[in-house]
Amino acid sequence: MKKLFALSGMLAAFVYVGTVVLGGILRPGYSHVTESVSELVAAGAPNKLLLSSLFILYNLLCIIFGIGLFQQVKNSSGRKASGTLGSISLVTVGFIGLLLELFFPQDPGGPAVTFPGTMHIVLAGIAALGTMIAIVSIGLWFKNTRAMKWYTEYSLVTFAIILLSGGSTPILGLDFPFFGVLERVTIGSFIVWLFVTAAMVYFYKEKGFTSIVK
Repeated sequence: MKKLFALSGMLAAFVYVGTVVLGGILRPGYSHVTESVSELVAAGAPNKLLLSSLFILYNLLCIIFGIGLFQQVKNSSGRKASGTLGSISLVTVGFIGLLLELFFPQDPGGPAVTFPGTMHIVLAGIAALGTMIAIVSIGLWFKNTRAMKWYTEYSLVTFAIILLSGGSTPILGLDFPFFGVLERVTIGSFIVWLFVTAAMVYFYKEKGFTSIVK
C-alpha cells in the first residue's frame, strides 16, 4: 500500500509535465517562454476539456500521495507536527487544484475580469503558499534521520528557489518577456521535489525511511 501511494506521487509529476508539453503541442502559437501554464486551461481555451481532465488527474494523484504520507506520519517516531503539517498542506494544494480546474479557470489573457478569474488568482496564491509549507515541513520531518539529511537540505534549497522565482513573478508582471520561464522554474521546482520525495519513499525506505515510520 505504501508503494502504491508513492507511485501516485511519481506518476503525478509525469502527468503534470506531460500535460503542459501536450498543451503546447496542441495549441499553435502558444509560448512556454512568455505564457503561463494556466493559459492552457483558461476559460474558452482550445483543448480545455482534455487538458483540464489531465490536470484533475494530477491533483487527484497528489491528494492520494499526501494522504499516504499522512498515514506514515501517524506511524512515525518524531517531528510528527511538521510531517502532519506538510502532508495536510500537500493534500490541501491538491484540493485547491481541483477547484481551479473545475470552477475557477483563469480569464483569457491573464488579468482577472470575472469572479472565477479573480478566485483563480486568490486560490493560486494560497496553493503556492501551501506548496512551500509542504516542502519545508516534510523536509524537516526527515531531519532526525541521518540518512535523510540530504533530503532536508534539498527541500530547503527547493523552498529558496520557489520563494525567489515565485516572489519575482507578481513583481515583474505578465508583460515580463520571460514570464513563462520564470513560472516554470517555480512550478518545475515543486514538481521535481514531488517526484524526488515519492521516489525516496518508494525506493529508499530500507536505507533510513523505515527508521522514521516504525
